[in-house]
Amino acid sequence: MNKLYVLFILLLATACAPRSTEPINVYPTLLPTPTLAVETRPIAGDREKEALNFFYELKNHMASGEFEHFAEEVRYPITINVNGQPRTFIFAAELTEYIPQIFSPEEISRFISIDETELTFTSNGVKVADGIIWFNLICLDEQCEDPEFLVTEINN
Repeated sequence: MNKLYVLFILLLATACAPRSTEPINVYPTLLPTPTLAVETRPIAGDREKEALNFFYELKNHMASGEFEHFAEEVRYPITINVNGQPRTFIFAAELTEYIPQIFSPEEISRFISIDETELTFTSNGVKVADGIIWFNLICLDEQCEDPEFLVTEINN
């Protein structure tokens, strides 16, 4: 009986003990890019200039080896061939880790050497050179008030 009584007192003391209300922050938090279902906008007029600027940003990220910034410009989820096998990426951090396996140094050099004359504007987005990368104007909100350019395909 005494053992049961002691156990009851311990449980009661534990239940009534003060608890910390401080939130615990654990970093980094790997969250997917919050994009809605694909809804695109036509790329014409001023948007063509924005598309060129986006293309130059991608080239700068690749040329400087800032693969994490390149990965932040991708619409997730995205499926890319890695070592001949299709792999779906949901997080920018995960894609960053695999970029050296996705793009060989020769492919990176080829991408960096592409100029704006090798961009093709289509109804499916902008094709870079022979289609190694496609990007498009993606709506990030339901009203599509502020669409952004994001990489939609990587073909290696």
